[in-house]
Amino acid sequence: MTRIAVLALGTRGDVYPLTALAAELARRGHQVRIGVSPNLVDMPRRLGLDVVPVGWDQQKIMQSERGREWVTMTDLDAFLRRSHETFQEHGERFGEEAIEISAGCEAIMCAVVSEQWATALAEARDVPLIAYDLTPARPNDVVPHPLVTPDPLPDPAANRATYVNFARRAWRFRRDQVFRFRRRLGLAPMPPRPTHLRRPLELQGYSPTLVPGLTWDAYRPIVGDLRLTPPDLRRVGVSTLDPELARWLDAGEPPALITFGSTHVPDPAAMLAGIGRVCRSLGLRGLVVTGWGLSGVEPSATPELRVLRYVDYDVVLPHCAMVVHHGSATITAAGVRAGIPTMVCSSFADQPFWGRQLERLGAGVHIRFTDLTEEALRSGMSRLTADPVRRRAAQLGERMRAEPHGTLVAADEVDKYLAV
Repeated sequence: MTRIAVLALGTRGDVYPLTALAAELARRGHQVRIGVSPNLVDMPRRLGLDVVPVGWDQQKIMQSERGREWVTMTDLDAFLRRSHETFQEHGERFGEEAIEISAGCEAIMCAVVSEQWATALAEARDVPLIAYDLTPARPNDVVPHPLVTPDPLPDPAANRATYVNFARRAWRFRRDQVFRFRRRLGLAPMPPRPTHLRRPLELQGYSPTLVPGLTWDAYRPIVGDLRLTPPDLRRVGVSTLDPELARWLDAGEPPALITFGSTHVPDPAAMLAGIGRVCRSLGLRGLVVTGWGLSGVEPSATPELRVLRYVDYDVVLPHCAMVVHHGSATITAAGVRAGIPTMVCSSFADQPFWGRQLERLGAGVHIRFTDLTEEALRSGMSRLTADPVRRRAAQLGERMRAEPHGTLVAADEVDKYLAV
């Protein structure tokens, strides 16, 4: 079996998928060591993984004044500049941590947040690289780069060109740090041509139901979204509904699940009160998951509104009538898999892409979080009750549920790749 170093940085939506894959690889006998943002070490520890806290606390950054500005930026260069400021502040230390974690490894696995370090480490250690894409992030004719535009362009060449555009703009900010880290590893400043390296395995971690029409070669397999397997859900105690939550769900009609994940909410108490009024006006019950954005709101329960800090979406969403969320890839996939319509209130990164994609597929509505008002929330949730949207969501859910489990497919691809 293979010694694999996993570099998992970012929000829960970045870390959770790699944790799920790491746990499955460990079950198959691989020796896995995973570096995780310090505020997210609990899940991999509960799964029995060899976990090391590394990098920065993404929650603290996103809840700071600078972070709150960052996630509302719509200008790409401003967004990249602010991201680079975080890399400048914490990247040197993380580079040293990544060197330590990857010592003696035979493969390196990462997601996009840590790919610039992982790529150099794989070259320096002469080991294969396994990358995980939450959303289409490699040049193709069908989907543009999600951070350049959330909407497909009419010309395939134009879609492909957005990736060149993004790479050039991002390189201006990343270049000096990449050069420093490569020198630290004893490498030439510029990476060699791809033909001189073993080609990485780039797992495409989204459903073909959600992004139809994309085709890749064997090094970019579409595996579906990564999530905990049933055995791991049982291990961490979330494979079934919490008894109290189950009783609440059984006591009335299926609720709307509402969460804003890591998106900062300026006034959580006012937001919760607004959610309650919207749900009452639509004759719905509300299940609110606080995440980071509604931090400070305490768990509570009334017949009409229940507030929880955390749920496993794949377990809970099949019991809901609709879902309102921030547009992370993880909950987007879980909501569609459950066959329920979605309202996405997006802030940054790939969130607008997923919101617009669900609109194009006819299974949801999308607004920017900065435009979210009580009336906008009521209007969006009301649209989700329309029969065409509900039927389309049910159709897509049936398709997704027929797909194999993404984590198992990804682990098979990793095993196959490492066996060469």
